[in-house]
Amino acid sequence: MDAPRVALLGYGEVGRVLAVGLAGKVPLRVYDPAYPPGDAEGFALVARNADAVREADVVIAVTTGADSRSAGAESRPHLRRGVLYADLSTGAPGDKRQLAELLEPVGAAVVDGAIMAPVPLRGLATPILASGPEAERFAALAGGLGMSVTPIGGVPGDAAARKLLRSVLVKGLSALVIEAQRAAGEAGLGEWFWGHLVETVTSADEEFVVRLLQGAGQHGVRRVHEMEAATRMLESLGVPHTMTSATTATLDEVTRTGVPTIPS
Repeated sequence: MDAPRVALLGYGEVGRVLAVGLAGKVPLRVYDPAYPPGDAEGFALVARNADAVREADVVIAVTTGADSRSAGAESRPHLRRGVLYADLSTGAPGDKRQLAELLEPVGAAVVDGAIMAPVPLRGLATPILASGPEAERFAALAGGLGMSVTPIGGVPGDAAARKLLRSVLVKGLSALVIEAQRAAGEAGLGEWFWGHLVETVTSADEEFVVRLLQGAGQHGVRRVHEMEAATRMLESLGVPHTMTSATTATLDEVTRTGVPTIPS
C-alpha cells in the first residue's frame, strides 16, 4: 500500500517535532503562514494552505486553539472527499464540534485529537486520544507511522474534554506549587517546604485523594477559616494569593453544595 499523503498545518514547537518524525515516512507538506516556503530534510514547507491539503489523504492540524477554526475554514475548499482531518489543537469540546460541522459537509472525516503529554519529551510517540467516528481509522494509520494514538470513539469534542479536565488538575497544581513555593521562599522556609511538597506528592495514592474530597466535606468551615488565615499570611509576605483565595472560595462553596461523588 502506498504511503498516505500527509499535510501538516502548523510549524510551531509541536509541528516541528511531528514533521521531523514523519519526514521520510510519508509524502509530507507543511504549511504555516509564519514560515516562508522551502525544502527541508524529508518534507516541504509550502506557501499556501491549498498547496498542503489539496492532495492530502490525512491532514494533521497542530495550530493554536485560537487558529483551529480558521485553519479548517481555509482548508475546506481544497479537501478531498474522505480525507482524514485530525485536529490536535487544544480547544474546548464545542470548538471541536463546530470544526466537524464545518468540514463534514464537504466529505472530510474529522477526528478530535488530544495530546496528553509534552511532545518535545516523547516526540512522535507522545500519547494522543482520538474521538470521532473515524478515530479508529486515524489511530491505525498514525500507529503505522510511529504515532501513539488511542481511539475512544464518541464524537469530536470527547477527546478534548478529557484533555481539558486533565489541564484543570495539572495546571491548577502547577499554579498552586508556584504560589506556595514563592510564599515559602519569602518566609525563609523554601528548603523545608520543597522537601515537604515532594514528600506529599510522591506519597499520594487513591486513599490520599479520597481524603482530599471527604475531608473538605467534613471540615469545610474550619478549612475556610484556615485558608483565610493563609491568605492573610501571603498578604503580609507581599506574595500574590490568587490560588489561595480561589481555594478559600471553593471550600466555602463546598460547605453549601457538598463534594463531588467519588466513583465506585
